[in-house]
Order: sequence, then structure tokens, then C-alpha cells
Amino acid sequence: MLLDISVQATRIVLTSFIFLGTIGNVLNLLIFTRPTLLRSSCTLYLIATSIDNILVIYTSVLTRLLATGFNYDITIISDLLCKLRFYPGYVFLAVSPYFYILACFDRYCSSSTSATRRSLCNKKVAIRLIIGAIILASILYFHIIIFFERLVVPTGFYCYARAGIYNMFYRIFYLVVYCILPPFCMSLLSILTLKNIRQQARRTRPALAIENQSLRRIDRHMVRMLFSQVVIELLGVLPHASLNLAGLFVNTTTTIYTFFSQITVLPLFVSYAVSFYVYTLSSRVYRQELMKIIWFWKPRQNENEVTMGSIPTNTITLQQWQTNTVHIQEL
Repeated sequence: MLLDISVQATRIVLTSFIFLGTIGNVLNLLIFTRPTLLRSSCTLYLIATSIDNILVIYTSVLTRLLATGFNYDITIISDLLCKLRFYPGYVFLAVSPYFYILACFDRYCSSSTSATRRSLCNKKVAIRLIIGAIILASILYFHIIIFFERLVVPTGFYCYARAGIYNMFYRIFYLVVYCILPPFCMSLLSILTLKNIRQQARRTRPALAIENQSLRRIDRHMVRMLFSQVVIELLGVLPHASLNLAGLFVNTTTTIYTFFSQITVLPLFVSYAVSFYVYTLSSRVYRQELMKIIWFWKPRQNENEVTMGSIPTNTITLQQWQTNTVHIQEL
């Protein structure tokens, strides 16, 4: 009964993720490649994330849907297919959070008062870090090729980490490297970025109330952008991380454990499927660019737009306001 429930939940949830994730990540790519956003180095990390999310959807999500939802698991055919399915799948799963960390790091550097840190916010550095993240993930998860294999269970075969010491190592590795480290790094960098922004706001002494309002709007915008993905990551990872930790101390071959394993793995894929919807709900920038794509609307050349990678510099100082006032009076 429990396994039947998990099978039905897997079919419904993962099918929805494939549908929504494909549409959302394609729209992400269209939005991020808009000239307004493409000027920012931070956008390159988000483009890489969207591409990786599509790869996750059509490797990890689709194969899990076929294996768990429709009992069509190619990994049990041979050890080679077992290794080839899980190694790239785990690399793709791991790379996306690393890209988010780099995006948070880019925002932290762009808001810093240090010229050295701000110099790191350029496209050449972004491309190098993206390639470095892919190489790092490929190296970190290389042990899967060696130690993942078909295991015999009462119901047949399934592909997982080799029993014994490696199984314990893999659970700890997965818990630390995938479940704990990325959300922690994103949270820390987000807090440091907000601290930088508020320090800059305190040093600035605007003369007009409208300028104060503009800074507060940008502050709120940054809060939503930096923390929305962190919250999604935490909510998605926490259930499966807790179960994976419990797997170190309980029997993992029972029906109860199998049921919760199949259920708690579903939230892991949330962040790969709903990033577009989170961004559009939390950011006016994304909504504006989306409307331009939908309505083929071209903004006026003198229209001011907020970009992803920078804090707007078009605020009006008291001296500029006074000068403009004098010019208006003369006219």
C-alpha cells in the first residue's frame, strides 16, 4: 500500500516537474539572454544553471520517473549502465547549486567597497569559474564510477552504493557536499551581500526622499533575489538529508524506509524545475523582461532599467537636483 502511494506520487510530481521545468528553464534562457540582463556577469551563472537544470530534468528526473513510476529501470541491466546513469546524473545535480554559490559570490563582490573584489565581477572570470565548477563536480563524484553497482534485494536488483564502508562514506559525502555545504555557502554570501548594501546605503546621504525610497526598493529587491533560491534549496534538501542521515543507523531495506526514500527524494528536484517561477514572483526585473518577450515590446532608449549585477547609479544628488532646477527656471 505504501509503495503504491509513493509510485503514484512519483508519477504525478515528476511529470509536473518535467513539464514545468522545461518551460521555465527555456524561458529563463530567453530572459537571461536579453541585452538588459546579459550585461551582468552574474547572468552567466544563471544561464549555466538553467542549462544544467534542463540536463537534470532529462537525466535524473526522467530516469527516476521511469524507474520508480513505471518500473522501467535501465540501471539494473548491467553494472556499466548503473555507473553511466548515476555518475553524470549526480554531477548535473551537484553543479547547479555550485553555480548558485558563484552567483551569490558575484553579487557579494559587486556590492563590496573593495576594488579588487569588484574586479572579479566580469564575464571572463565567470566563464572560468563555471568551467572550474564543472571540473570540480566531475572530480568529486568520480568515485561513483568505481563503487556504484547493482545490488541484490528481495524484490530483484537496484543500483546503489556498494554495501559496507563505502556506503557509509557515500551517505556522509552526500550529506555534507550536496545537502549542507551549498545552502550554507549561499546563505553566508547572501548575508554578507546584504551587509555590504546596507553599509553603502548608510554612507550615502541622499537629499531627496525619493532617493531613500529607491535605495529601500533596491534593498528589498536584493533580499528577495538572494534568499528566494536559498529557501527553495533548504526546503528541498532538508527532508532527504534527514532520511539519508537516518540511513546510517537504521535498516534501509525495509518497506517503510523505501517509502520515505521515494517520497523525500521528490523535493530535491524542486529547485531545478521552479527557478523561473520563483524569480518572476520575487523580482520585478524578470517580470519586465518576460513581458517584453511576450509582447515584443521594445523599451525607449532613455528608459532606466535595473540590471541583475549592479546597484543603480542613476539616483539624484542634491547638487544635481539644484542644477536641474536652475536650468528649468531659466527656460
